[in-house]
Amino acid sequence: MDLTLLLPWFPIVLAVGIGGRLLGQKRGLFLGIACALFWIVLVQATAGYSIWQDYWIVAAMIAGALAIVFMGSWTGESLSHMAGSIPSAVVGSENSETGGSGVKAGPEAIVGRLSESMEQFEEWLQEHKDDDNPWCAFDEFIRTVAHRCCTATHVKPYRLLGEGESLAPLRYGEESSNEERIPARQGIIGYVVTTGRRFLAHDETQGDHLAQLAAGFDGALEWVFAIRKGNRRLGVVTVGRLELPPEQNKPLLRAVERLINQFWCALDETICGRSAVQNDPVSGLPTRPAFLRSAERSLTRSYQQGEPVAMVVIAVEGLRELSDSGRWEVADELATEVSRVLRRKVRFDDRLGRFDDSQFILLLRRVDSELATLIVSQLVGQLTRLCADTERWHAEPVVRCGLVGSGIEQPDLNTLVFRALSQCRRARMDDKTMSSDVSAEAVVAEVVSGAMPGVGA
Repeated sequence: MDLTLLLPWFPIVLAVGIGGRLLGQKRGLFLGIACALFWIVLVQATAGYSIWQDYWIVAAMIAGALAIVFMGSWTGESLSHMAGSIPSAVVGSENSETGGSGVKAGPEAIVGRLSESMEQFEEWLQEHKDDDNPWCAFDEFIRTVAHRCCTATHVKPYRLLGEGESLAPLRYGEESSNEERIPARQGIIGYVVTTGRRFLAHDETQGDHLAQLAAGFDGALEWVFAIRKGNRRLGVVTVGRLELPPEQNKPLLRAVERLINQFWCALDETICGRSAVQNDPVSGLPTRPAFLRSAERSLTRSYQQGEPVAMVVIAVEGLRELSDSGRWEVADELATEVSRVLRRKVRFDDRLGRFDDSQFILLLRRVDSELATLIVSQLVGQLTRLCADTERWHAEPVVRCGLVGSGIEQPDLNTLVFRALSQCRRARMDDKTMSSDVSAEAVVAEVVSGAMPGVGA
């Protein structure tokens, strides 16, 4: 009788253990129950109904059946704990259904996506590191990485502006309007930026206060994390929706946070290094080679879109003499003030640079010669009034300006620069403030005297 009980029991227990390991806790439990019933039926069919008259045998059968059920549940539970320790539950299903990208979302697939994102960033950085504004393209890259690695949608990266009081959409940055900016020290985003800690919706460890802060945000927020570079805050990324269950995928979300943070810091270092090499240390404007490279790209885009451009050269006569006479501090201060005036007036898609010690150069997009003359005349008027402060400079700097438009012939960059320099020399020879390919003398006189209303750039 003992062999009747034991011979089928061992292989059944072994089969249930293997099956539970493969199926998981819930399905392993059902498998154990089914196999326990099968074992009881098998024993009864072999030994007959007489086994129910012996209480010891009945007790042994019940104990054996419970052992089979326990084996199925226990081995399935081990698998569930193992799966919970790695970010495999990307879509919240036990059998790894396809994710938002239509690819199996097992551990190997997740690791592969993270590794692939690193390789893609290296290629992306090589392609965009010399862009005038790489942040716009980086915005789209972050959205792609977040969706591919953790099915995040409605992703909005924000960049912390210089004053640290507001955040601007990454694709616009400093050029964003006030309506597009959001406060950097208010609400749930202010909490994340200030503390550097992430916010994850439905995370019970965060308390109700953070949930109330998130509820006050205009729009749904499921995940917010800060971008940090050491002790500095560079920005913040908000995610409106996560298609995976966040409470089951914290290790994956943490990995994606760090990955995006490293990408952001790498791009920031690249831009800082580029600025240190390409920008003039006194004025902060691009040097001549850097300006020519940037202007060449802008000029090509303008011609492709059928837009006119204007090239402007502004010379501050007397600036070089200040340096040659040993008054470097005054010369640097004057160059800094001139560059500050120029920065305030040009648009974000115009190009501005320092051509040499005493000359500054501008490329204005979407303007013809006459409109450019009006804009630059106002600019020259401000610079003239700046240089007229002889008590401050203890010198008498003079502003000269040369301007040419592209017209309909679309000349190349070198031709435009040469013509603008020629017009600037002509202004000096004729003792005029401004010379261009259209008449500008009367306009400049009115602007310098303050009779002409301001013309915005």
